[in-house]
Amino acid sequence: MSETAITLTSGAKIYARMTWLRMKRGRIVWAAALLLALPVVYVAALAIAGHWGRGLFDDVCELYFRFLIPFVPALTASGAVAEEIENKTFTFVFARPAPRGSLVLGKLVATTLPALAVIVPSLLVSWLIAHLRFPGDMADTWPHLLRVEFAAVAGLMTFAALAMVIGTVFSRHPIVTVLIYLLLIEAGLGSAPIVINLVAISWHLRNLAELPLPETAFMAFSVPWWASAIVPLVLTPLLTFLATVAVNGAEYRTDR
Repeated sequence: MSETAITLTSGAKIYARMTWLRMKRGRIVWAAALLLALPVVYVAALAIAGHWGRGLFDDVCELYFRFLIPFVPALTASGAVAEEIENKTFTFVFARPAPRGSLVLGKLVATTLPALAVIVPSLLVSWLIAHLRFPGDMADTWPHLLRVEFAAVAGLMTFAALAMVIGTVFSRHPIVTVLIYLLLIEAGLGSAPIVINLVAISWHLRNLAELPLPETAFMAFSVPWWASAIVPLVLTPLLTFLATVAVNGAEYRTDR
């Protein structure tokens, strides 16, 4: 058991390094970093225009939770298997002694950690800019910042794992498939004024981050923040496990 775990971990480290080197040579990682840094420019522009405080910070958080946190992993993580097939390296990679699941784990780490390294400080900088004019308000809003940071980190990891599992199942058009899910379920259903919007990950992230939620028609209900926190904490390892299972049992065609 321990030997298998070591092999899985060692293989994941190798694939993580390979993926990171490949991403640095490409444009996706830099495009994702630029997207994640844009809110800092946005909050600075709003501050210059005279907007300040928690209201400004929450306006910027809308950009994160509606667009960046769900969609950036779609660009970076969904093509984990597809790029190996397209580059004709799939047979070589899976012929290695490391378990197939290590490819999923390694690529998940390589695509998630750089995004986290950008989004966590950019949220902090946005919060600081929003409170430049009234720094005394920081004492009251720093717990809100912690909730937002936690929701952002949990959301990014969950959406990356989701993009990874969808990409392993739908390897022909992974980005398109993930985008369809995000538009229909997360953007569409998650913003709908109906009770079943609770199935959307984005709804729980907004609840966790103390952001406004869509009003629900015909029924008033309240979900505690800790219950919403459980959703990404459970889904991330579950989706990662499903991705490893999917890639272990899949037979991918390379004649395309």
